[in-house]
Amino acid sequence: MITGCTSGVAAPEASTLFLRPTFADGFRQPSTIVAGMPQRLAFVLSDEIANLIDDAPEVAVVSITDAAGATLLSTELNRRQDGIITPYYSMDVTFTEPGLYQAELTEVDGTAAEPIPIEFLVIDPTEGTIPQVGDPLPALDTPTTADPMGIEQLCTRAAQCPFHELNLANSVTNGRPTVLLVATPGFCQTDICGPVVDLLIDAAATRADLDVIHLEVWNDPSAFAAGQFPDLVAAVDELGLTFEPSLFVADATGTIVSRLDMTFDAGELADALALVS
Repeated sequence: MITGCTSGVAAPEASTLFLRPTFADGFRQPSTIVAGMPQRLAFVLSDEIANLIDDAPEVAVVSITDAAGATLLSTELNRRQDGIITPYYSMDVTFTEPGLYQAELTEVDGTAAEPIPIEFLVIDPTEGTIPQVGDPLPALDTPTTADPMGIEQLCTRAAQCPFHELNLANSVTNGRPTVLLVATPGFCQTDICGPVVDLLIDAAATRADLDVIHLEVWNDPSAFAAGQFPDLVAAVDELGLTFEPSLFVADATGTIVSRLDMTFDAGELADALALVS
């Protein structure tokens, strides 16, 4: 099942805050975090009711421990919120072994926080279904305005975005960098999916060297109105995605150099695109 992030309201005391993973943690959805290579973990901060927005701290210290309680990493993470509503904190971690791990919030803006651990699973790379950084971006056929491939709505954005002219199968083999964004802006217009499409429109406006493709998730989203669950677009299914949005950036050889899942802001998008400048 495809899922996305949720937003919330502000909350007060640092001691009442806890982390919420925005990545697939292995419990709510099959894990996407694999051992043996750098993995991006992104978190939002919440109280018992909802995610923080206006009162989210500028700096959060997050610790990662293994099942034996050994600390792998403890680091300061800066608040990210450029162009999106819900702030988040992201980090890169390399896990040497699959298994059960924990993340804890230990400090916010210089003040100790009550550590409330959250668990997540790290899997063996052979168990992962989503292409990783270093893998080739699959040469999948994707719908275009010239050939919608039976898709009822190429773009659920209120005004169709400009990223539906290219077929991914052609882009990853033409010697140009490729950016693929899987998102459903019509179903999440304010929090993540809608804003990240707009962020990509702005970023791509100055990057004529990029092939940019927006891929919707559902074959016929109008099925929701009839009380039915629509089928996934074939390319989304073949990518192994159980969530959205997800952004893949591939270099001129078609190799993935960055993948941003579930939430990202203008700054992190700019960093990803800079890898293929």
